[in-house]
Amino acid sequence: MFGKKNENDRFVIERASSDRTLATYILTDKVTGNQYLANWISTGGGLTPLLDENGNISKSDRYPE
Repeated sequence: MFGKKNENDRFVIERASSDRTLATYILTDKVTGNQYLANWISTGGGLTPLLDENGNISKSDRYPE
């Protein structure tokens, strides 16, 4: 699911951790700079925004808003 690379993809995908049953990724939106945490286990997964210490969505400095 997350393995395909395409130069036109909106999200930058970084693998945070992985083992035989669980894969965790950090997704960064190139347009907004917002960051999300994605987990994938066997047949299901989840996605949630990463939050900073104030409860705001974490933003990457590499991608301007």
